[in-house]
Amino acid sequence: MNSQIILGKIHHRRSWPVEHQFTYPIYFYRFDIDDLPHLNQSLPGFGYNHFSLVRMDDKDYLWRGSQPIKDKLARAFEKIGYTEPITRIELISFARYWNLIFRPVSFFVCYDADNRCRLILTEVHNTFGETHLYPLKDPETSSQTLSFKAGKAFHVSPFFDLQGDYQIKYTDDRKNLDITITLTRPNCGTKPVLTVRLTGTGMPLTTRSLYMTLLKYPFSALLNMPRILRQALTLYIRKKLPFFPKPVPQSEDTMRKQAPSWLARLGLKLFFSFLETQSVGRLTVTLPEGETRSFGPPDTDKSASLHVLDYRFFSLLAAADEIGFGIAYEKGYWKSDNLVALMELMLNVTLSQPALSAWHAMLIKGFHLIQHRYKRNTVIQAQKNIACHYDLSNAMYRMFLDETMSYSCAVFDNVHEPLAVAQRRKIDRILDKSHLTQECHLLEIGSGWGELAIRAVQRFGCRVTTLTLSAQQQQLAQQRIAEAKLADRIEVQLCDYRNVTGQYDRIVSVEMLEAVGKRYYPCFFRRCDQLLKPSGLVVIQTIVIPDQQYETYSKMTDWMRTFIFPGGLLPSLTALAKTLTSHTSFVIQDVESIGQHYALTLAQWRKQFMAHREDILKLGFDESFIRRWEYYFSYCQAGFAQHYTDDLQIVLTRPRNRTCIAAFKRHVKSLDKST
Repeated sequence: MNSQIILGKIHHRRSWPVEHQFTYPIYFYRFDIDDLPHLNQSLPGFGYNHFSLVRMDDKDYLWRGSQPIKDKLARAFEKIGYTEPITRIELISFARYWNLIFRPVSFFVCYDADNRCRLILTEVHNTFGETHLYPLKDPETSSQTLSFKAGKAFHVSPFFDLQGDYQIKYTDDRKNLDITITLTRPNCGTKPVLTVRLTGTGMPLTTRSLYMTLLKYPFSALLNMPRILRQALTLYIRKKLPFFPKPVPQSEDTMRKQAPSWLARLGLKLFFSFLETQSVGRLTVTLPEGETRSFGPPDTDKSASLHVLDYRFFSLLAAADEIGFGIAYEKGYWKSDNLVALMELMLNVTLSQPALSAWHAMLIKGFHLIQHRYKRNTVIQAQKNIACHYDLSNAMYRMFLDETMSYSCAVFDNVHEPLAVAQRRKIDRILDKSHLTQECHLLEIGSGWGELAIRAVQRFGCRVTTLTLSAQQQQLAQQRIAEAKLADRIEVQLCDYRNVTGQYDRIVSVEMLEAVGKRYYPCFFRRCDQLLKPSGLVVIQTIVIPDQQYETYSKMTDWMRTFIFPGGLLPSLTALAKTLTSHTSFVIQDVESIGQHYALTLAQWRKQFMAHREDILKLGFDESFIRRWEYYFSYCQAGFAQHYTDDLQIVLTRPRNRTCIAAFKRHVKSLDKST
């Protein structure tokens, strides 16, 4: 038999960003795979796939499951596309001792018929129970040393991120074994930032050599974890190394993912139970280690996929329902081949059979609801809420908005029309409904980046006062207005609608009402009533939610109001009508739905945003931000595509305001003739 027990040392040396090193004595094994069944029979105290003082189990290696290790290796060869004949395989690894094992790395050394090493499958483990396979093929040979290279793709130490490349040097003369692994990083030149060296001298694995080694190192298995913790605390506390949280494994060569917690198992059970009763569409769920489950009728044109990359997805789902669903995407715990299609399917499923929240999910959602109500739009808090979204970066918004810098629903003539053309059509439609003249003084509540104000002056020669709570929007709007040589006609005020003064002939507000909040609807419309001259008109464009959903929706919060628009709330048409009736002299003159255009608008924003992903990262935003906004665009696009949310242009005036009503009617007739 070829199997050995090897006495040696493990040496770690870190040279970046600080110097740190340690050395520990260890013992490990070299098993000829074919020897394992024979050792099970002939070596007292050694067990193969059953309990013993020292044992080796097939289930500990490669993929989960108790399949024979040879079958798993055959699957590994197929996975990496290796077809050369292999006649012998040795496993260099650690064995269980009193059922305890610490196995940071294992090497499957594969030999051809000439006893030459042709391939080494390096199986790396981390303390999270994850396993990754680095296939080392086509070695470079220098005398008796084999050299391999591999890019780092697996999280092991919390003090290194995933940047860098490994170089592995393997020297073995059957008596002395030397495996050296160095890590280099692109920002540190060619000098290794980490060197790990495993050395040892082998002797035949016999009853005597096994028990002599166990007597020499009786507590080795118990000391592994304390040693790891000691070195980690030294690096973190004494040497102040930065800590990198475990990323979600992305590589297909990560064979075992972190096992699900009890909360994740609960979330999986609840989620699958919910999906099993749905009949709206076909959803295929892929679990972290490749297992797939399909739900819903197979013969449907509505299908989507959900690939769970980390079981923490189910933990967040169990803890916070819909909010957890979005958080998990932001963290990279799941992905989909078509995120919008998945959102549409999930929206249809939840509308057809609302999910019942577990008590602990209600607690977490209650916490977010308290936060949401704490952020209600007082005069002070409103500016903070606006800054959270609109003061992120003008450069970032330029990445996905068109040249008009319009951040609201466009109106398209056809699906191939440029977005800027569709945005100008929307703006002109609002201005036409406002019946502006050169003598008018227009108040715009919600400046955006100034396009509507510029267009109003260019078309009608009127004066415009426009309000914003975003300092960055004000700065860029003023710049664009100056470039258009209209600064003498347009004033951009950093001012809350509650603080503005004066009297205005027209008031326009485009998708700003969503940031007001239910509590302040009366205040908003009363203020408009006070600011508008007797013969004036108000044109509001706002996103709305169905009347049937409004009462429930307005008493809770969701992912969108938690992470994208703090303090926000979508109104419903009935809620607005009731507010106008109870608190103002306004009547609704006209309502037009343009929501069917919003799905296309959002699709173009999302496409442009993702096309500029690298540029946005260069601005200082991270991958979580990218995923958050991709989810946001897809979330909204699905809502409009399924007609769950709508966008309305509403014209308000006062009774007996004959001049404006007559003008508006003439405008409507002219539109009818043109179409």
